[in-house]
Amino acid sequence: MAHLVRSEKTRFWVLRYRDLDSGQWREKSTKCDADDAKATRRAQRMAEEESRREAQVAPTEKGDFVAWVPDFIERHYTNKRSVKRYRLAWARIVEWQRLRRVRHPASVRFEHVQDFLDWRTAQGASKNTARLEIKFFSSIMQEAMRRELTEKNPLALAKVPRKAAKVKKELTPDDFIAARAAFTERSGAAWMLTAFEICSHLGCRFSESEFGRDAVDFEKKMVTLVDSKRDDTDPRKRFCVPLPDTLATHLKAVFDKRDRTTPPLDKSGEHNRQFNKTLKAATGATSHSLRVSFITRCHRAGLSESQAMRLTNHSTRLVHLIYSRLNFADAQAAAALVPPPAGL
Repeated sequence: MAHLVRSEKTRFWVLRYRDLDSGQWREKSTKCDADDAKATRRAQRMAEEESRREAQVAPTEKGDFVAWVPDFIERHYTNKRSVKRYRLAWARIVEWQRLRRVRHPASVRFEHVQDFLDWRTAQGASKNTARLEIKFFSSIMQEAMRRELTEKNPLALAKVPRKAAKVKKELTPDDFIAARAAFTERSGAAWMLTAFEICSHLGCRFSESEFGRDAVDFEKKMVTLVDSKRDDTDPRKRFCVPLPDTLATHLKAVFDKRDRTTPPLDKSGEHNRQFNKTLKAATGATSHSLRVSFITRCHRAGLSESQAMRLTNHSTRLVHLIYSRLNFADAQAAAALVPPPAGL
């Protein structure tokens, strides 16, 4: 039940309570002075009221989702990004469960699959996002079976086809010119132009375009990047790539004015949204298309897959090939190099 705790960081009572959606313990300030008797009684009433709310919706049957899923997510997934992603997915599922009064694994039915898909897409989520959440929900149901909380997993029978993702465009020479003009004309967007040049020259992700002058060795013509997709313990988290002369010229001018290529990029994604808004208005593309364009240029230049993968720090060919936009003209040029069969 909810209760009050003292904290060395504040003079107010802190209310410790259980989140009714996730089942996790939370804390919040009561704004009631712990050294004041009247204020303390008011804080106690707040705790009593929160306890009554918990009792009204507390699990009534052993194995209710709220009683075990949050802890399972924390213990089962070790990657921080995975934990964050599945917490978010579970929050959506919990919201749906509350509306449908589905509290226990034994209450889940096969027809809930389509109901959840319809509900999520009505909220504005893509079909692929809803599909991944259903897949995660199914893994939770598998764990419920392992714990003997239900005899079957109806979600395992669901076959939700994946909707083909939109193909990210390759930028044309005119697109590059238009983008540079747009970033140059935008007030206070000098850092955006720098991020654009870095992503265009190196094929890195937008979040990887932020680094300091210590990451660049102009004499060795080398840049050290930090892969935003890898764990801190991954030996390939930091990797070096060659520094093209045209990018070196731009970075030297930048570092004459400031110590970093861009301001500290907002983790909420606001800087990325501002960047993409300008780029999309000029070219119809987003920052991801810069990576697509770079990899395609690598392949057109005759680099092997392994060489292009090294420049972009890709781990698998499957992921790498998604970015290539070689077209019929490229195939035609390649075919012209292949000799005809013998005897003709």
